[in-house]
Amino acid sequence: MASLGFVGLGMMGSRMVQRLLDAGHEVIGYNRTRAKAEDLIEQGMRWAETPRAVAEAADVIFSNVSDNRALEAVM
Repeated sequence: MASLGFVGLGMMGSRMVQRLLDAGHEVIGYNRTRAKAEDLIEQGMRWAETPRAVAEAADVIFSNVSDNRALEAVM
């Protein structure tokens, strides 16, 4: 099974990750505010310190950020 990477763990990203973890997928995640990811980390999501670390660790990457400025910041 492919490992899935998520950059942006807000309302939409965190819910997607939650469902994937519940289904047994390997998920690597990053968010600018780590505190928002703590519940997901406790449930088995691997934390990445940077968006680049997500890209290096995952087979597929999803970006769930708020706007173009945020997207440019993580690219």
